[in-house]
Amino acid sequence: MPTKSTRQRILDILAVREEAAAAELSRALGLTKADIRYHLSRMIEEGIIVCSNPKQKGRRGRPARTFSLTSKSLQNNYDLLASALLTFLMEHCSEMGANNKLQLVAEQFWGNFKSEGPPGKRLVQAVNQLNQLNYQARWEAHSTGPRVIFEHCPFATLRPQHPELCRMDAHMVANFLDEQVALIESSAHLPGGICLFTVPQK
Repeated sequence: MPTKSTRQRILDILAVREEAAAAELSRALGLTKADIRYHLSRMIEEGIIVCSNPKQKGRRGRPARTFSLTSKSLQNNYDLLASALLTFLMEHCSEMGANNKLQLVAEQFWGNFKSEGPPGKRLVQAVNQLNQLNYQARWEAHSTGPRVIFEHCPFATLRPQHPELCRMDAHMVANFLDEQVALIESSAHLPGGICLFTVPQK
């Protein structure tokens, strides 16, 4: 059974308690308040939870902010399902077989898109396609070859337990650029949470 992410554990607690303060979540999960606040802020941005400042009658000081679920958070268990499927895939394949299956999954994910034209044009087309998939991608020139940079990971909640998703992303970038690259190297979790893919020069 895959280990639940911090995000899912927060959702589980809020589903039972209906609302909780950051300090309560910190104690319940055995994590620092800073860790909890990080996850809460991301979940608020995504509209999964909402923050409120309840009135505290007869008590001095600023009332603790509490957090509760929105209707959006109750719509699906996609993260859990995806995590379970990835765990099964990786545990029941050889290293080579798992890599081939990740490539097939990536092909299903990106569809039939192919970039066309000279290298610079291909990079622009690939970045535009990646941004339609919520990667906040861009590319920049470099002495060793162009670099494709992801400033947002749409799999952020899954990636800590499933680093193989970086390999799937690498397959996707290579496919988007078609035959212009022989190898894509991925360096995940760089400062700021970005992912960097180097496109070696031929």
